[in-house]
Amino acid sequence: MPTIGRAIAELETVCGHDIQQRNIGPLAAYLRGSLAAAASSIAAHPHPRIGIITGFYLAHGEPPNCETDGPPGAAMLAAGFSAVGIDCRIATDSLNAPVMRATLAGAGLAGIPLDVVAVGAAGEGAALETVSAAWREPAALSHVIAIERCGPAGDGRPRNAMGKDISAYHAPLDRLFQAAPWTTIGIGDLGNELGMGRLPPALVAASVLNGGTVWCPVAADHAMVAGVSNLAAAALLGALALLKPLWASRLMDRMTPRFAFQLLQAAVRDGRAVSGGRMASPPRPILAVDGIPWAQLEPVYRRLYDICDAAVAGGSLRYRPSRERAPAAEYALRRGW
Repeated sequence: MPTIGRAIAELETVCGHDIQQRNIGPLAAYLRGSLAAAASSIAAHPHPRIGIITGFYLAHGEPPNCETDGPPGAAMLAAGFSAVGIDCRIATDSLNAPVMRATLAGAGLAGIPLDVVAVGAAGEGAALETVSAAWREPAALSHVIAIERCGPAGDGRPRNAMGKDISAYHAPLDRLFQAAPWTTIGIGDLGNELGMGRLPPALVAASVLNGGTVWCPVAADHAMVAGVSNLAAAALLGALALLKPLWASRLMDRMTPRFAFQLLQAAVRDGRAVSGGRMASPPRPILAVDGIPWAQLEPVYRRLYDICDAAVAGGSLRYRPSRERAPAAEYALRRGW
């Protein structure tokens, strides 16, 4: 039976597989061990309170909207944390807020505080300073997790995978990420996301397309590179389940493939979130993440779940919803909801 440490390392390996074939292997390898460190920092805290930052707007989408990577992972984390009594809240910007709201509603998490920061002076939403104050008072958060949230590149401008400046569609939530001495966790899949300052810029430049242009120098205490950022949310809940056996059943219930599909479906069907990459150009509302269809993502979620199932309490706890597949029709890539 694998030790807890070996099981967490396996979770990290599985979620870090280069499913998009963008040569992220060297980045994931450099950060190896970060999943265990991030999960341990939460598990060891006497009273964790967690903020989550997400949302990546694709202006070239049809329609322009938030992408499907990020909000489902944020909602999965919020669902898991809430299930074990950890207070959490989510921040995004106004252009991404409809998708985040739809995803939270689809998860049954309408009560999770969602802080929306205005994009530009005339945008709808709160000022960044107002949200920052709410995250620090009356009691500061213990941890802030950024998942698939673009950060400023070396020139101070946030850039997408193609190297294009997306400042016009992007609130500077990096300032919120760094607003207090809470423990920070950054999750990304390319190198242009918050937290990726833990990676050497030369490594990003040498490994991924446009890496030298898009690399984000904003570092995190713990940073993870995943094949798809949403997968790292499941891995983080799984690692916490292994470290905190009393939380295991509740956390594992929120990392099943069925629940992951429920979140993706809500983001696309109700929020019209878009996915580009290999399957759609321009990005469209389809049941895919970064162009990877759900039929390819489902086995990865199932593997993450089964690693935990085999390790928790020596495999004696039989939480098996991951083996139940949604009807095949649900996996079809649908358009025009």
